[in-house]
Amino acid sequence: LALKEIEMLCVLTENSGEVVTKNDLLERVWKDSFVEESNLSRHIYVLRKTFKDFGESDNLIQTVPRRGYRFAGEVREVQNAELIIEKHTQTRTLIEIEEGEKGRRGEEEKKTLFHQAFSFLPFSFSPFLLFSLIVLLVGGFAIYRNQQIKTAEIKSIAVLPLKSFAADAGDESLRMRITDALITRLGGFDKIAVRPTNAVLPFAGADNDALEVGKKLRTDVVLDGRIQQEDERVRVTLQLINVADGKQLWAEQFDGRANEILNLQDAISAKVLKALNPNPQQTPELTARPTENAEAFEAYLQGRYFASQRSGEGLYKAVEYFQKAVALDSNFAEAAAGLADTQYLLFDYNFEVNAAQVALARENLQRALSLKPELAEALTTLGTMQMNYDWDWEGAEKSLKQATASAPNSPTTRMRYGALLIRLKRFDEAQSQFEQAIALDPLSIIGNTNLGMVYFCRKDYAAAERQFKKAMEINEKFSGTHWFLSRSLWLAGRNDEAIKEIVRALELDKNESLARRLEEKARTGTPDDAIQSLLFEWRENPAKTNLHNLAYLSAISGDREKAVFWLEKSFEEHHPWTTWIKAAPEFEMLHDEPRYRELLRKMNLTGKE
Repeated sequence: LALKEIEMLCVLTENSGEVVTKNDLLERVWKDSFVEESNLSRHIYVLRKTFKDFGESDNLIQTVPRRGYRFAGEVREVQNAELIIEKHTQTRTLIEIEEGEKGRRGEEEKKTLFHQAFSFLPFSFSPFLLFSLIVLLVGGFAIYRNQQIKTAEIKSIAVLPLKSFAADAGDESLRMRITDALITRLGGFDKIAVRPTNAVLPFAGADNDALEVGKKLRTDVVLDGRIQQEDERVRVTLQLINVADGKQLWAEQFDGRANEILNLQDAISAKVLKALNPNPQQTPELTARPTENAEAFEAYLQGRYFASQRSGEGLYKAVEYFQKAVALDSNFAEAAAGLADTQYLLFDYNFEVNAAQVALARENLQRALSLKPELAEALTTLGTMQMNYDWDWEGAEKSLKQATASAPNSPTTRMRYGALLIRLKRFDEAQSQFEQAIALDPLSIIGNTNLGMVYFCRKDYAAAERQFKKAMEINEKFSGTHWFLSRSLWLAGRNDEAIKEIVRALELDKNESLARRLEEKARTGTPDDAIQSLLFEWRENPAKTNLHNLAYLSAISGDREKAVFWLEKSFEEHHPWTTWIKAAPEFEMLHDEPRYRELLRKMNLTGKE
């Protein structure tokens, strides 16, 4: 049983036969913490299941509607009884670095779960008496069964964002850096898929139910933990939980320092891998560290944190931290790759659409590849640049295939490979890559939206609408999904609904005034009037959009000449979205236009299906 379940059982048996309200349980077991009531029902479920597994009635803990719970079994207090505890030990690992030594030293202090757990309980009676009450419930049974994990059954894990023991601890950055470090370290092993940092970020900052998060992320196990910091010293308390039945599979404490995350991540990762592989001969060894410079690694983690936000402000901050990491360790390939990808994303996301930005990214990418030619992150960025900037389709596919082979559990690599395939109108292959990416990161708004784009580009507008709406269930506030849905609805002939999606997208893009003008134009005129109004607004102020958008809006309004004109301008600008020229269904009307066919030739897209 997990510690919280033991504590709940203590409260219930102490008040045997009486109703214990939900508020009382929350106050006694989660004092000074904010916890949702759903936590109670989950732990009650596990307790009932445990009773049933030992042949007892699962109705020993009764639900009293709208009040709380009652323990209905017999509780006897036994003195001087011999207790048998089945193999449940918990380790606290102390991580220290000796002065002037680069290596890692670990000292393990073994304690039984009995002593470890009850040192934290808020009860005044003795641990012996307390444990006696639990063990001897209803004639007595062993409270805990040691669970062994079958490696073949564990195929995926989510490392949940660490939480603080203390409210308002102000340690969010530290918690996310340690979380990301663990995700990165554990992600180096191909046999178990580790959910990426982007997937768990939405669950940071709240006391989410670990099991519910695990179900949403569709993982076999979750690594849940808390952190306590005092000056530079930190204590990380972790538990590995089976999502299927809520059982705790492993738990341990780690003591270290906030400025030595390299050591914390190694110690924790080694123990987690051992827990996932009980057979010592099957436990994989940790790969070499990406750097031995602790300060460079800290900067690298900060860069990853800000890059994952995918906002303009976040990307610019990420560049600063990656640059710092590279400056501190010129051989840090992962940092150079992170810098290159972030610099290129500033171009790709329309923040810095110029050749100089791409040149900066290419320079750092070459540095990363010269240090580690097989580095999946660097190959992924290389393939993306070859696709969106060089229009080297063969080279891009070679790079992305190599990256996928090197990191088969990377959803980012699969999504970018899918993006290449969809532009080449290889829709079945693209769909396969996006579906695999979603299996690795089920809550990815980008992955789910891209899957909708496959249906859209193959002109299955009903399937595209279903998929876009599924993506909106994950995150309704991602404007890109609304833009793509509007295009699908328009081509399906549902123009009024399409305008509503455009209005919503403009609102999410913080362009409220334009949204209201467009809404009014559609109300007093027609949807076509609204599209013409949007085209006029954007032509007058091109910085508010990109030339590809002007091209597809001109196409759906029936202006072939302007559609080709804006595609040519987009080509001259080398805008990354120009690569949709072949796959986007709006441009099918241009297939007999010589200037359009010439653009396909210049972009090496002729005969690429």
